[in-house]
Formats: sequence, structure tokens, C-alpha cells
Amino acid sequence: MAGTEAAQRPGGPAVAARLDDLRRLRRRLLFGGGALITVLVLLAAIVSSIADVEEFHARERQSFLEARAALDYFLYQRDRAYATSVNGNDVLWRDQRPALTAVGTPLAERFHAQGAEVVVRAEGRTAVPWLVLGARDNPLPPEELKAYLGMIDIYSAYTADSITSQDAPGPVAMFAYEPQGRLLAVSNIRDEAQLLQTLGVATRQQAFARLLRDEPEVRKLLPRPGPIRSASREGRLLSRFAVNPLNGQRSLVGVVTLAEGTTPYFRRVVFESIDTIKARLEAREEGRYLVMAGNRQVVLSSGGLTLQEQALLLGALPGAAATKPARQHAQGRFILSCSLPGVDWTLSHVYDWSDIWKAQGPYLLARSLSALVIIGLLWWLLLRIDRRVFKPALADASRVYESEALSRAIIGTAPIGLALIARDTGMPLLQNETARQLVGDQADEDGNAIATLYARLAELGRSSHGEEALELQWSPEEEGAGTQLQISMALATYHHQAVWVCALRDVTAQVELEDTLRRAREDAEAARQAAEAATRAKSAFVATMSHEIRTPLNGVLGHLELLARSPLQPGQRERLDRIRFSADALMRIISDVLDFSKIEAGQLDVEPAPFALRPLIEGVALLYAPDALRKGVRLFFAVDAPAGQDCIGDAHRIRQILNNLVSNAVKFTESGRIILRAEVQNVDGKGTLLRVQVVDSGIGMSPQQAGQLFQPFQQADASVSRRYGGSGLGLALCQQLAQAMGGQVAVESTEGVGSSFSLLLPVRLQPAANPASQPLRGQRITVLSSTPEWRNEIGRLLTEWGTEPVLLDAPQADATGDVLLIVGDHRPWTREEEQHLSASHRHVVFAHAQGPLTPEVRGDRTEVTCYASDALLAAIGTEPHSASSLPPVEQAPAPRSRGRVLLVEDNAVNRELIQQQLEELGYDVDAAEDGAAALAVWRNDAYVAVLTDINMPVMDGYALARALRQRGQSLPILAITATALASERERCLAAGIDDLLLKPLNLDRLEAGLGKASKAAVAPVSPAPTRSAPSRVSAAIRQLFVETGDKDLQAMIEARAGNDMQRLLDRVHAFKGVLQMLGEQVLGEHCGEVEQALREGLAVPPSQLDALQAALQACLDDYRRELEQES
Repeated sequence: MAGTEAAQRPGGPAVAARLDDLRRLRRRLLFGGGALITVLVLLAAIVSSIADVEEFHARERQSFLEARAALDYFLYQRDRAYATSVNGNDVLWRDQRPALTAVGTPLAERFHAQGAEVVVRAEGRTAVPWLVLGARDNPLPPEELKAYLGMIDIYSAYTADSITSQDAPGPVAMFAYEPQGRLLAVSNIRDEAQLLQTLGVATRQQAFARLLRDEPEVRKLLPRPGPIRSASREGRLLSRFAVNPLNGQRSLVGVVTLAEGTTPYFRRVVFESIDTIKARLEAREEGRYLVMAGNRQVVLSSGGLTLQEQALLLGALPGAAATKPARQHAQGRFILSCSLPGVDWTLSHVYDWSDIWKAQGPYLLARSLSALVIIGLLWWLLLRIDRRVFKPALADASRVYESEALSRAIIGTAPIGLALIARDTGMPLLQNETARQLVGDQADEDGNAIATLYARLAELGRSSHGEEALELQWSPEEEGAGTQLQISMALATYHHQAVWVCALRDVTAQVELEDTLRRAREDAEAARQAAEAATRAKSAFVATMSHEIRTPLNGVLGHLELLARSPLQPGQRERLDRIRFSADALMRIISDVLDFSKIEAGQLDVEPAPFALRPLIEGVALLYAPDALRKGVRLFFAVDAPAGQDCIGDAHRIRQILNNLVSNAVKFTESGRIILRAEVQNVDGKGTLLRVQVVDSGIGMSPQQAGQLFQPFQQADASVSRRYGGSGLGLALCQQLAQAMGGQVAVESTEGVGSSFSLLLPVRLQPAANPASQPLRGQRITVLSSTPEWRNEIGRLLTEWGTEPVLLDAPQADATGDVLLIVGDHRPWTREEEQHLSASHRHVVFAHAQGPLTPEVRGDRTEVTCYASDALLAAIGTEPHSASSLPPVEQAPAPRSRGRVLLVEDNAVNRELIQQQLEELGYDVDAAEDGAAALAVWRNDAYVAVLTDINMPVMDGYALARALRQRGQSLPILAITATALASERERCLAAGIDDLLLKPLNLDRLEAGLGKASKAAVAPVSPAPTRSAPSRVSAAIRQLFVETGDKDLQAMIEARAGNDMQRLLDRVHAFKGVLQMLGEQVLGEHCGEVEQALREGLAVPPSQLDALQAALQACLDDYRRELEQES
């Protein structure tokens, strides 16, 4: 590196030595003195802290003495009180014996009469009852007994006023006894049974033994003659710690001896609660105290004394404590202890360093902080002097040398090329090895080593027009042309010469990486465009194929619809309906695929339009009600929408989403219920929101399963697909459709409990084009339903129609009205209760899940479906004794049975088809969805054959056949399969299956297979007779309509002529109901409009009534001609 070396500086070593001497002297003066002062400050702080700790010890000792004084005072007062009581009792016994005997005489009589037992209670409200028991085997002399009973009567009068009783938290607990155990008296006990139960003993003798167990110890005391001054010191009081046997409280037990001279004649045992003594201690001192009995039992503890500290005190204290406080240290804690007078108790107090810190901590902390502040200020001042005075002088002396050495070190170790070049010539004055390697050297004409790059940089700097900083990227044209350099230049001065400071960095790898990334982005963009083109091609292909399939399927559906309008037998019409159902299901699948393809292609159109919410929800519920009913699942709906308002949205797409959600709910729910709930909500600041919920009690899902639910072609897991089928496209399509309309589909599910799917869509409201009137205004309607869902929904609907219904969950005898509306299939009441309620109403309507879509009069009531409000309104208006009085439909006689067949098929559609084929052949059928269900319904000798599918969940056909053969069943078992392989047939034969029937099955092959297996001849099935009447109702019903209709029409004309509006209203109402039942919806709606106007008291234009009469007459004429043609 260019430039001079540090070792060549003039006087370099001498200057460095002098600088080192000055540094050492500076450190000795400043830092040595500072360290000495610091030590003195720390010593002063330590001595002061020790003094604070000793002061805390002195305060704790004083607190301990005060706590001891409180207990000493309590024990002293107690001793004096007992001494006073003993003196008074002795005087009473000695001087008032006749009076005691007189009081005790009646008590003695009762005592003997009650078997040596009596309850003594003196007069007065404060008297305390005493139970007195005598020893049956060792009775007292009569005179002594009377005296004792008289004294106990005095105890009863004054027990409540004693100091012990006044201090006790509850009823006083004490007893007394004759020293020889011949008499026992217990306070606050009503009879001997209570005493025995309290003591937990069985006999009186055991009670005596239990309460007198301290007598041997008491007898060791030698009582002094009275009067006495101290009960404990003069042998009249024995105090100890024990549990009160009468109430289980921990107590200070005082056994007081009453004596004549030195001979005891009575002992009184008093129990004082330890809690009272503890309260006295805690009221005086807040520290942690422990009182220990002589047997090292814990009498009481206060101040939150922990179990660990209690164990420490019990182990550390001596057996006999000193009378003066003594301090000891154990396990990091300080202990003060001494004995208490009059009892064998030791009082101890414990505290530790944490208590010292709590009390003296602020002072210790203040002193420590003061010392630290002093030391800090000292060192701050020393360091400031060092920094402001000494260091600048030394730094100035060495800065020149160090600066140059540092500059050279930085340039030499920098990871990029650094160089100083002359501004005019480009001669390198200073450069590191990295710059030398990047640039390379070559000689100029004068032999000076000037790199070509440096020369060009100097030339570039001269032409920069005074710019002080430049940045460029350079690539040499000679060898190594692939090298790319990033160069930054800035003007500076070096050794009084203008120079360029140049930084050179090799960016060849970076340039190559950027070029590679650019090409990768181009390739990725090309791949993305190709993928999008492939996706568009796939979507176009799927859409084209869906359209190609829909075209012929549409023709099929169209012809099926035409065929349905032609005369058909009921059985033919049912089969035709099943064909249309299957074709519609296929159409829905193809429509889903097409819609999904449109969404992927971005071609899905959303067409908002006004629609009524209730008909949409009811239509969805009506569509899936039969499937739910077949599974035993209850399907409810609830609509909460503003009256007279339509929603604006794409009703077709909403219906498509709801059909999918309800279909899934029915599919995955085996029992329980499904609720379809719709409501319009006003969201603050966000407009109006349509929320539709589908809640089921099905299999539910885990959070992981719900997370992948809206992915195309995905179901919860593979077992769901195997058990319930489905493509997994429906929910993904629902989510995409909801998002296309600005909403979403959300799911909440609990595995094994059920699921809740919510469709949330923003909608707008507008007034309905034909606002709903109130057709039932003024009518009294009673709703009877045991299901709260139906009561709430039907009640809300009837309220919208202008009536205030009475909602009942069970028949009530006092309920009356115009119409009784029974809703739901579950009727837990009796038939008699229902008939009684029906008798109090003019008209009865039964709305249930299996009810007809148009009202039908069956017996004394009108039946209708509960899933269509229009049909329900028509049923309420259909009276049983007007033009709508239609006879019940005759039922065809059941065909003669040729035996019962057990059908096992997991696919519901196939199971129903084969069941109908078997019934067409004359067989009775029991159906099951798998082998396990078939075994559950199996009945011996009930079936002529078994038809089973091969591949089924839970138990397949092979296992079912083996199970039946193991039970010894030899009836024919036929398998229904789509596989014609020889291996399949061999496997069936090995499992016990007699024969195979290949799908698809027709009646001939099914009949032949059954006949071959059972070896019985089967008579051919004769075709059922056809009907000549093209109408959907019988000729008798139409004939009755014509006959009664003429009369009702004539009554309408007469009512108009007589201006009898009520009669006119009744006839129009009757016509409306029967027309809706016959399917004449347009004319029925016309009648409904006129009826509503008449109910509201509006004037109906004569022209409108004339038009209605003409239309009714034309309808009657059409039916009359139809009947004539049929006859």
C-alpha cells in the first residue's frame, strides 16, 4: 500500500513511551483516590444498615411483650373470675343449704319420676336449660340430690350472665358433676338422647365416662380452703387445651373444684373457645404468633402463620419454655418465646428477613441509594475531569499517528476496492489489494503505473462539470470483458492534493442473477398464460358438454311433463313422478357443473329482481319435506321478513344455494330435526342483509373437515363420500354463487352434534307489487300444535293475515273460535281431547307434513300441507258444509299378497324402485339399507326370498348371506349386481347366495328370477284398468261441485239484489276454497281479491262482481260439459 509506514514517524517510540507514563499517572491519581473514598462510603452504609436491623429486633421484642401482656391479662382476669365464682358457690353451699334443698325438692321428684333424669330451667328469659342425669347404679342420698338440684337451678338462672357466657360466640358449653360420678349436669341439652347423640355414645354410663375422663388428673390437685384469691395457684382450677366434646370446638378447658374446706363436693367444667382468645391476640398484635400446649399441640396461630413455620416452631421450641422472652434463630427465621402463667402454654413469635425488609427496607434502600448516589457522583466527577482535561491532551498527541494507521487498516481490510487517485492524472496515491486485483496495472508512456480504468475515471471526473460525486457501472473491453464493476467516486483532499475517493465493487454475479431472474419471469408469464388458456379451454369444453347433455335431457323432461298432464292411473303417475325426480336430479348435477364452469370462466350472470321471501323458503321446504319425512327427520322453517316488502336479488341463485344446503342437511341427518330459518336484518351503516340458516342435527364435522368443505370436489372425508355419495361440488358452487352475489356461506359445526350453514347476502327492499292484505281480519283462530317451531311460525303468519291467534300446545276445554288449526304430525293428546276441542269450533283444518298441496275435505276436517302458506290460507277458507264439501277419495282395494320379500339395498332410489317392482308383482316388501339393518328386522318364517345388493356399507351382501345361512335359513337369497364376471358368481355361491340378477332389472327378469329360485309358478300380472276421466279429481267430486255451485251462485245473485254483504261474503269465501282445491288458482285468486275487499268494508265495483259471476258460471258450465262427455 502506498504511503509511509508508522514505524518511520519521527520520534514515534519516545512519544508513545511518554504517553504511556502519563496514562499510568492519571489512573493512579484519579481512580486510586476514588476507590478509597468509595470503600469509606460503603463501610458507613453497612454500619448504618446493621443498626437498623438491631432496631427492628428491639421493636419485635416489644411487640412480643405486649402480646404476652394481653394474654397474661386475659388469663389473670379469668383466674380472678373463677376465684370469685368459687368463693360465692362455697358460701352458697355452706350457708344456704336449706334454701337449695327447698328449691331442689320438686326437681328431685321429677328426677326420680323420669328415671334419674330431669331438665332444670329457672324462670326468666335468659335462663339456660340444664340436663341432670344420675348414676342409676350409685344414686345420691335424697337430701344431697335436692341440694345439688337447687344449686343447678341457680346455675340455670345465672349461666347466661357469666363472663364466660358473654364472651362465647354461641350458646355456652359447660357441664358439672359430683366428684364421685353420681350426678352429671350439662347446659343447653334438652334430653338424654340429644346428649348421647352429641357425644356419639350409646349409654348413659358411656356419657359419664366420656365427660369425667379428666377426673383422675383433677384429683391430683389439693384444694385449699376458701376464701381463695387465685383459683389456679390454690388448687381450685385445672386449665388445659382440648376439644369440646359437646360442640367439637377447640377450647380452653377449665375444671373448677368446689370444696368444703379441702373436700371437693362439686366440679364445674367450662369450655372457652380458642377463637375468642385468638381474637384478643389479633386485635392487639398483627405479627405471626403461635401458642403451643405442653403436649406440643398447636393451640392457636395468627398473622397467617404457614404450616412450615408451625412445624419449625414445634421442632425448635424446648419442652419447658423460659418465663422471660428468649430469641433464637433457626432456618433463616427469628423466634421469640416464653411461657404463659396459669396454663402449660408457650407463646412464640416468628419473623424472618422478609419482615425486616418490609419494615426497614425503605430506610435500607434509602441509605444504599444515598451511598450509590455519592459514589456515582464521585466517579462521575472523576471521569468528567479525566474526559475533559486529561484525555483531550493525550488524544491530541496520539490522534495524528492513530488516524493514519487506522485509515490504512480500513483501506487494507475493506471487502471492496478502495483507492485514492489524483484528480487530474488518475495516478493511484493509495489503494488496497482488492482494488489492485479488480483494476490491474499497466505502465503509461513515462513508465508510471497508471491503470487504464483510473485514467478513464480521472477523464470522466474532469468532464463532470464540477460534480462532487459520481456513480457508474463499467465493463472493461479487454480480457475479462464479462467482469462488471460498480464504481462510486467522491472528491476529497489527501496530503493537500485534490483526489477522487473511488469505491469499486464486483457486481458480475448480481448482473448475471438479475438477467436470470428476468428470463425466469418471462418464462413464468408464458407458463401462466398457457395455464389460463388451458383452464379456459377446459371450462369451454365442460360447458359445451353440459349443454350437449342438457339438450336431450330437456327434451326428456319436456315430454315427461306433457305425459304427466295426460290421463294416468295413480300408480303410473307415481312412477312418472319418480322418473321426473331422477331426471331433475340429473339436470341439477349438470346445471351445477355448468355453473361452476361459468364461474371459472368468469361468465356467470347475476340477475337481481324483486322476489317475495316466504314463497321461496316454503318452496324449498316443500321440495325436501318428503325425503325428510321418509327418514323420520322433522323439517321446520321460519320466515321473519318485513310485511309488504320484497327483496331484490337473484332468487334463482338463492334457491339453488338453499336447495343444495337443505339437500345436504336431509342427506346427513339420520334423526332429529332440520330448521330452515330466514330473516332480513338491518345492519348499521351497511344496508340490509338477508340471513338464511340451515341448522341440522346430523353427523357434524371437525374443524379440519369444515376447513376443506368449500373446495371443489371435496367432502368432509372419504367415509362420507362412501356412505352418502355426492360429487363434493355442491358446497363449493354455493360459496362461489354467494360470493358472486356479494355474500358468503359460513358454517359452524360440532362433530356428532350437527351443523349450521348460513347464507349471508346483501339485499335491497322495495314495496311489494301486490302487497299482502289481511284476509283473516276478524276471524278467531285457535292454533293447536305440540311443536314450538310450528306454533311460532304459524302464529307469526296468521298475525300478518290480520288475526290474533290463540296458540295452544295441548287442548284446553275453554278454547273456542271460528277455526281450529291443528299443525304438525306429533299429537301427544288423546283423540277425545281433540274431538272435544273441535266441537267448539266451526271449522277444523289439519296441516301436516304429508298433507296435500291443495286443501282436501276428509271427514269433518280439511287437510293441507304445512309447507305452503297459500294452501293453508285456502284451507282456512274451505268450509266443510258449503260448495267445498267434497266426499273422500275412494281407495283402491289392496292386491292379494304372494308372500313377503326382504329387500336389502343401500341406494334409496334403487331400493324404492325395486320395492315398487316387487309390489307390482304382488309381493309384500320389508326394506333395509344394509346387512346389519336387515338382520335387525329379520323374522323367522316371514319371508319367501331375500334380494340383496352386494356392495353396501356396515355389512355387505356376502356377510348377510353367510349370517343367514349360519342361522339355518334355507330360503332363496338373490344378489343384485352390475358385475357379470364369473369370479363374482363363484364368490356369491361360496357365500350362500343362490343366484345373481343383473342390473338394470325389469319386471320380467325379476319375476323369472324369483320363480326360478323359489321353484314356484308365478301368475302373470294383469294390467290395471285405466281411467277415462282426464281430471285429477273424481267425477263424484266434480258432480257435487256443479250441483252445489249452482246453488251458491244463485245465492250470490240474490245477496247482491238484497244488498246482503255478509251473505255475499260467505258465498265468495266458499267458492274461493273449493276452486283452490280443484286447482283453479286464477279464478280462486279472483274470489280472494273480492273477499278481501268485502271484509275490509270497501265498495266493490258492480263491473268486478259481474265479471266474477260470469267467470264462475263459465267454470261451472265447463265442468258440466266435461261430466256429460264422460257419461
